[in-house]
Amino acid sequence: MLSLQDGAEREPRTIPGTIDKASPVPYYYQLLQLLERAIASGALAPGEKIPTEAVLCARYKVSRTVVRQALSDLDRTGLVTRHKGKGTFVTSPKVSEFVAQSLTSLHEDLSARGVRLETKVLRLEVEPVSPHVAQMLELPESEQIVLLERLRFLGGEPLVVTTAHMPYSLCAPILDLDMSDRSLFETYEGELGHKLHRGTRAIEARAADAEVAQQLGVAEGAPVLVFSGVTYLEDGRPIEYFVGVHRGDRSRFETELFRPPGAVDAESARAAPVAS
Repeated sequence: MLSLQDGAEREPRTIPGTIDKASPVPYYYQLLQLLERAIASGALAPGEKIPTEAVLCARYKVSRTVVRQALSDLDRTGLVTRHKGKGTFVTSPKVSEFVAQSLTSLHEDLSARGVRLETKVLRLEVEPVSPHVAQMLELPESEQIVLLERLRFLGGEPLVVTTAHMPYSLCAPILDLDMSDRSLFETYEGELGHKLHRGTRAIEARAADAEVAQQLGVAEGAPVLVFSGVTYLEDGRPIEYFVGVHRGDRSRFETELFRPPGAVDAESARAAPVAS
């Protein structure tokens, strides 16, 4: 595995593919797909440095704005990490710990405590599915998704920016709804008639990039908590892959843990004979 220093010293590998200037798919999204495929295939290995913005601009003949949007989306999904003054690097696989909790949304959790969130819809649109999101939602790459990005406020102060990726085939009606004051979970079950069953959850700490810092009103590089996962229907189909980036100075996650039946107590474990 390459270290940051190793990645900074060596020439980045060639990223397969080109950007189709005649395609209706936005340039940044095409670049995002190229980078995601390179990471998934190992063309860009964990710890390896992504080519600089200038190199990507020259190689694909696109603007710096296009490159920054693609890198920002990669950073938000956790596939890369950005180090000021050093560059952008492919992240190494993380060790996960399972956290059990009720399948409820942030809106539902806070509403149950009498707390009201204000919401600003940043994006609600149809997009081609990227390789990473296709994997999370178990979709072919020919499919489209509904993307909903929202900035949530508590007491007038930004708290979290959330991005939900949903299969178009299941969630197209959401495009016609006002999502500025709705729980997505309640919308899935109430408006769309889908029964939620289970979900996966992961929490990790990161440093806020420039875009997230501006959205959340924090300094670039400030700590943020990233909450991500997939929500499944009763028939096993994924209905949502989401990423929530929470302000580190305003957020804390709590969970209730139970001792599983049949667990070995510490005294018994110490007294047990060791097999030779």
